[in-house]
Amino acid sequence: MRTTELGQAGIATSVLGFGCSALLGRSGRRDSLAALGAAWDAGIRLYDTARSYGSGESEALLGEFLRGRRDKAVISTKFGIIAARQQLWKRIAKPVGRKILSLVPSSHGLLRKQAAGQFTGDQFTVPVLEASIHESLRKLRTDYVDLLFMHAAPASVLDNDELLTALDKLVTSGKVRAAGISADPEVIDLTLQRKPEPLQALQFPCNVFDLSAARLLTGTNNRFAAIANHPFGGTARVLQSRAILLRVAGSTDTPVGLREKLGAVDDTVLADVVLNIILGGTGIHCVVPAMMKIPHLEKNVAAVVRSRFTPDEIGQLRGALTQDTSLAGSAGH
Repeated sequence: MRTTELGQAGIATSVLGFGCSALLGRSGRRDSLAALGAAWDAGIRLYDTARSYGSGESEALLGEFLRGRRDKAVISTKFGIIAARQQLWKRIAKPVGRKILSLVPSSHGLLRKQAAGQFTGDQFTVPVLEASIHESLRKLRTDYVDLLFMHAAPASVLDNDELLTALDKLVTSGKVRAAGISADPEVIDLTLQRKPEPLQALQFPCNVFDLSAARLLTGTNNRFAAIANHPFGGTARVLQSRAILLRVAGSTDTPVGLREKLGAVDDTVLADVVLNIILGGTGIHCVVPAMMKIPHLEKNVAAVVRSRFTPDEIGQLRGALTQDTSLAGSAGH
């Protein structure tokens, strides 16, 4: 597994991270532990969770998994979205919901809407921060986290001096190695302009159709650790990416060697293209896809460990994807 230094945060980790949002959510305990184990065996060392994931239980399962491994792992968690306490009947119904998803994929949207009701909203206050980090450390079975992000934060947090000071104190105390903000690209842009001193890390969605946040990171004075999530951008963007790449593969203007490497643009090729475009020359240090299915995880690992494409070829494919405004402009998440 390739490794990287996360900006100036003094944290070394794998370039591929494991997103824990589905732990004990879309995936049950057995499947969650199997995915975590496969990720660890593949050399993945950054695990990205949050207080709200898995109805508040993702951190606990991750902490259980990392017993005996903590010193080799990089834990990233978040605060600001609070998972509401689930009633007993909802906990019992969870396995039924997972079965429905496996049989009727179209039910994902309905269950996502129901899951939204589990959150009490964004709360970026010092009391919430202090309570949240205390609970995170308890559930993760550790005395520190490597990265603590404000979760889906609005731009207003950049003006909250009391909150920023509290984050800085957590870093000084050793409970957090680096504090940061997880937000949409517009808020990340503002953060890069202001460079608030306590913040050392950024997390944001980034896919091949929208590298705007990544382009902001390439300046020589950038000090932030940069972590990209949602690299495939959802089903619609996956289909559009594949359509463009198939067109490139079928064009006589494309060099023969590149056409052969693209082939029929299967999932392995798509992972190779997407992950290496995001990691190649963008200022992004680590990318965190959802990888609960082990075959998907294996394809993503292969993409970053032994890409079939040269840097020049990745550059050509980046150009083809980002310049195709007819598809990129209409892409849905």
